[in-house]
Amino acid sequence: MRFFLPLVIPLLLVCGLLQAETMPLRGATLSYIGPASQANSQRLLVPASTLKIVTATAAIKLLGADFRFNTQLSIKLSEQGLDLYLHMSGDPSFSSKDLNALLTRAFSRYGKKIHSITIDDGVFSGHNRSRGQVWNDIGICFASPVSALNIDGNCINGNLKPGKIGQLSDLHISDPSLLNMDNQIMTVAADTADCEQRLVVKDHNHYQLSGCIPKNAKMMPLRFSITDEHRYFSLKLGRVLAQLGAKYSGQIQYRSRLAPFPTVYTHQSVPLIDLLKFMLVESDNLTADSIFKSLAAAQGRKASYAVASKIVLAQLTALGLDVSQVVMRDGSGLSRENLISAELLYQLLQRWQTDPQLKVLPSILAIAGENGTLKYRRSVTKSPLKHHIHAKSGYVTGVMNLVGFIEKQGHLSPFVFMSNGVALNEQQRQAVKERRVVHPILVYERDWLEKQWQALN
Repeated sequence: MRFFLPLVIPLLLVCGLLQAETMPLRGATLSYIGPASQANSQRLLVPASTLKIVTATAAIKLLGADFRFNTQLSIKLSEQGLDLYLHMSGDPSFSSKDLNALLTRAFSRYGKKIHSITIDDGVFSGHNRSRGQVWNDIGICFASPVSALNIDGNCINGNLKPGKIGQLSDLHISDPSLLNMDNQIMTVAADTADCEQRLVVKDHNHYQLSGCIPKNAKMMPLRFSITDEHRYFSLKLGRVLAQLGAKYSGQIQYRSRLAPFPTVYTHQSVPLIDLLKFMLVESDNLTADSIFKSLAAAQGRKASYAVASKIVLAQLTALGLDVSQVVMRDGSGLSRENLISAELLYQLLQRWQTDPQLKVLPSILAIAGENGTLKYRRSVTKSPLKHHIHAKSGYVTGVMNLVGFIEKQGHLSPFVFMSNGVALNEQQRQAVKERRVVHPILVYERDWLEKQWQALN
């Protein structure tokens, strides 16, 4: 059955504090299915990060829980020194520390005289961001580019603080040699209206900040993604070589699909199951989309978002699910073009409980009140839901979803709660921001989940 009732959530002034009624927002679309009730469960909605449970499913089925990303360094000796091939795998967990360890193993045996360095960056194909991502997310860490050259999360930290009125703000970048930042944000009086900050993304990891910041503003934590993977990786590699005392004045070359030299050193990532746990608990988009593209690479196919989508949907079909209306643009949920129904997600969770390969997945979800994106989610941080909701959240502007299991007496019962078209008026936004009220959708989500809990034996 399909139906939709637009309802109104008034915010009432009670005892000096705004209180939200347990009703959904006017204009929002709710879709849910659980042990005791369902509504609109066949409606196609934007899943946001709950799409990661689909990615996790396909990854376990197609790659196996013990799969590891292999980053290789191959070497050829010559009179001029070492010819180095670095074969990058798109490992989302690869770090400068890992690169250091890989090079150290080779240098300890063959010395540090380098003749040439060539990097194989051809494991992934197509664009490094998915179709349907919001353009102004580019430059922000949660939307960092997915690349064969993944290193240190493709991300750089910083913070912004007001300075003296009429002067530039104080911008701190954790590693300014990796990021060219032109700060033009002025400090203005505390009562200045319509004050905002704007980020302009330019070429070669060059950014410009403009706008203003009020004098009384708190420090703003910032996390910038890179835009030029080659420049970023070359700087990282050069830094590691310098740390190891290896000198190289030549140009770093980038090629695709290099046949390795006979002598090979390998760095392996942690097992896939551990990467999936990090992806699900912390909702890490780089991990999700790197694994997503790797599903195609592992089959020897073009490792693009489009091909990976076909592979994942084929795997869902093999599990007996009807994907004829599903739209899947990526594995992270960042694309606003993704569409899926609560009913399909619910059926997928049921497969997690019956398929021998998938039974490990419920145990690596975030737990309400304990970790990850559910540690402080206000719908599930009080009894009886605290510690008893194992789930994946999903949030982008206008979307607030929660998909997972209710645990009661040692038994897990699947549920899906999706809300799209969520918007607050200014009074509501301010009340939620100041934590004077719980977001109306979270109030409804909490009440609905408690009813599902009570219905379970």
